[in-house]
Amino acid sequence: MRAFDFHLLSHEAQILVHQALDHLSPCYDAERHLVYRLRNGERVHENRASLYYALGILMTGQKDCIATAEALCHAVIDLQIDAPAEIFHGAYLHPGQKMPRKGVLDYQRLGTYGRYYLDCFYERLADTFRLNLNSDPELAPYCEQIDQLLIKAALDVHPMVYATYEPCSREFLPMCFAMLLEYFENELSPGLVHRMERSAEMAVEGAIIRSRTDFSPMNTNIQCMHVFVTDYFGKRLGHPEYCRYALEYARSMYTAYRMHHAAAEFNSPTYCGVDLATLGFWRRYGSCHELQCIGAELEKGIWQDMMAFYNPAMRNFCGPYSRAYEMDMSLHTHFHALFYLALGEARFPDHPYSHESDSNPLLVLGSVCIPEDAQEAVFAPKPDTVIRRQFRELSERGDPEHNDALCTATAWISPRLMAGALSGSENPSYQLHPLVVFWRHGQSLGTIKLLRCLPNGRMIHLHTILFNGYAEKNHIVMDVNVNVLRDIHVFFEIECDDIAHAVITETSWELPGLHIALKASAPEMHLESVNARTLRVVYPAQVRRPETMTMHFDLQLFVDVP
Repeated sequence: MRAFDFHLLSHEAQILVHQALDHLSPCYDAERHLVYRLRNGERVHENRASLYYALGILMTGQKDCIATAEALCHAVIDLQIDAPAEIFHGAYLHPGQKMPRKGVLDYQRLGTYGRYYLDCFYERLADTFRLNLNSDPELAPYCEQIDQLLIKAALDVHPMVYATYEPCSREFLPMCFAMLLEYFENELSPGLVHRMERSAEMAVEGAIIRSRTDFSPMNTNIQCMHVFVTDYFGKRLGHPEYCRYALEYARSMYTAYRMHHAAAEFNSPTYCGVDLATLGFWRRYGSCHELQCIGAELEKGIWQDMMAFYNPAMRNFCGPYSRAYEMDMSLHTHFHALFYLALGEARFPDHPYSHESDSNPLLVLGSVCIPEDAQEAVFAPKPDTVIRRQFRELSERGDPEHNDALCTATAWISPRLMAGALSGSENPSYQLHPLVVFWRHGQSLGTIKLLRCLPNGRMIHLHTILFNGYAEKNHIVMDVNVNVLRDIHVFFEIECDDIAHAVITETSWELPGLHIALKASAPEMHLESVNARTLRVVYPAQVRRPETMTMHFDLQLFVDVP
């Protein structure tokens, strides 16, 4: 165990820990010993945030921190599933979540192909069922309610990854246990130390089964955490086979990365931030020199990959993104915190609170190392730039033999306008951002992104909607093929100040600070107002009208001269 002294942390690290606690402390539920968030006026308790809080209060030595941290850890461990015969063994339930149905999914005999065809079969069955409902005048008004009952029935009888259990909790939560044990073992009761070790061991057991069966493939950020927790607890618990497994896994990650100098989760600000934060843990705590060196090489490469798309004039990464939440990097990424921590307050003072800031107490216990060329890219004016990069994606719900399509990302970056587009992807994820645009208007940024959703607005994974496009100077082309058996809304979401003054027609979009000349071969569009800054241009694809299921867009972009 290492000695811990909060005052030996850098000024920036201390600030980031306090920032997290300022948001977590008011949300501590002392009766349930869990942290919660208010959603629609109701408390929603969280397992991950609860451990970040436990770590943070121990680091700062708050009053009664040991008793509170112990209560938090026990409450989270109580949520773990102990079911060695099940694919969800070792995962942690979200507070209030039902236990997945046991004894109905023989993952060993079903295998990845069975899982894939079962997913496809259910999706096609459910889609055809909805089509039949909608075609019956008496049943059509009740389609939504019947649809929800069908979904509920499926979840009640069959454990579905993410819907009924969170496989990645086996990496996220043991990351915290590792640091709690690394620095605070002597302050915690032996009973809790034993429970944390056993909990981490079960999590690693389940995670290795997930990995070896490939039943639900791991994306890059989870792979990074998977290697760390497997190696760390392999060493701590006397399981050298875990350490050997972790090293072999790291080698395979590095081999795959070197193929295109790209991770599968390519140019994903949210998730690449997790990659970079976690690879620092490989370097600092890895059980062998080779693992530490591989971590350093992957970390250096991903920094270089990300900074190629960074535009210091807009303080954002250009797309396309293999996975993303918001377009504004200050809302759902570690990058401001990483810059602040590694570059120092004098060089990079911004560290706004984001959805990822809860994990700051964990983040600062790693080691952030930004290569010199990447540091320069944070500040140096970027000349007008054309980017073309290839990568092998991961389609988590794709055909196991063909879930790594070769994709090409193209982008145009300039001080007042940047745009990106993707081709080749077969990823059914709703987080895929195949087309993005940023432009500067006065002191603010405007953004455009191309997405798809159900007609009711729900964002879900779908087999498969294909996007193929490219970006060049002031120009984007995108083809969309909606290859599903249900109605879909393909939409451009525009966000900017003064959106109320926008004039949108079939052939041109007059936006504050930006003019777009549009050629579209697509269904008739309609507009949807989302909020005071956001508007959607929606193109409905209707399965009973096959001509609407294929679309083509050609956008010429003209930013206003300042």
